[in-house]
Amino acid sequence: MFLAGSGAFLIAMRGVIPDGVSILVANTLVILGVGLGRSGFLVFLGNRPVIWLNFAVAGLWVALCIYPPFFGSFQARVNFIQSYLILTCLSIVWVAFRQNREKLHTVRLLGVTTLIECTGYVWFTVNQNVMLYPDFPTAFRENFMTVYLVTILLAIVMTILLPACMIVERSLNGFREQANQDVLTGLANRRAFLNSAQGWMSEHATGSQAFSVIMLDLDKFKSVNDRFGHAMGDAVLQLFGRVLKDTLGVTAVSGRLGGEEFAVFLPDCDRETALLTAQRICRRFKVECREASDGKLAVTASAGVVSANGKVNLDRALEAADKGLYKAKRQGKAQIVTLDFTPDGGAQNSRVGEGFSSPRRKAA
Repeated sequence: MFLAGSGAFLIAMRGVIPDGVSILVANTLVILGVGLGRSGFLVFLGNRPVIWLNFAVAGLWVALCIYPPFFGSFQARVNFIQSYLILTCLSIVWVAFRQNREKLHTVRLLGVTTLIECTGYVWFTVNQNVMLYPDFPTAFRENFMTVYLVTILLAIVMTILLPACMIVERSLNGFREQANQDVLTGLANRRAFLNSAQGWMSEHATGSQAFSVIMLDLDKFKSVNDRFGHAMGDAVLQLFGRVLKDTLGVTAVSGRLGGEEFAVFLPDCDRETALLTAQRICRRFKVECREASDGKLAVTASAGVVSANGKVNLDRALEAADKGLYKAKRQGKAQIVTLDFTPDGGAQNSRVGEGFSSPRRKAA
């Protein structure tokens, strides 16, 4: 911004200072200032800028200015500089709307501001090519320059303010993510899990719409810490978190409630589907745990599964699933207990079985 501002100041001094400074040096500073500013924007978004291209364009500008016919043509100079500015703006607009992976609102606003700035450059270029003004002071006195200058001034002010706003928004998003995320596993923490599940219940749950809750706990997890240390225990928890992420669909909500206890909320999910999901999670975790430790560590998980409809609130469903998990833990390792609410939301029915059996075998 300092380079571009210095260049703009020198351009405004045209007729007062030598043309070699107000034309050659001034526009060189503008090219470098604008180009490096855009490169910084790309770095902020995690992209790799082509920094050398800015210096290449500046070098090309200097080389062309050494050529007398080009230096003496106001039309040629305008088309060169304005074309560079327009293309640079369009590239930023593309990045702001197509490569904004964090979906930052301030980045989109910068894209809109840059598009307005680009419109100003196009406005000036079109008027210059139609009217063919002989020099900048002559063009400066025309009415269209008022629109051009106001547009560019607005864009400059927003371009100064928005980078700071982008940093603040990214920081706030980071704090919000840390507040809602379990640091060890990357899953939602208890508060975030409950908020997400309750949000779905508030918006979608009806009297007939089914949902399921799975409560999971790693079997005899304390022995892992005692035998192999807490570092190994943390690695096991991280592995289970990855298994949940890889196994569940995009609509499912999973979280770590504390210690080695996890929960999964499955919207629009009936009992059989929830049971199959719990079995896939337990089976995959056992296999991957054994493979990751070369067969030295065999940790299993047990689960309590409950299915209900909108007549049952989330707290009651979680309580029932937790009771099922407690019953599964009492049965031994790698057990799954399914609980069902009666149609009126009353008594519960349960089935107990080994976590890796199929529904057909369990029904038998």
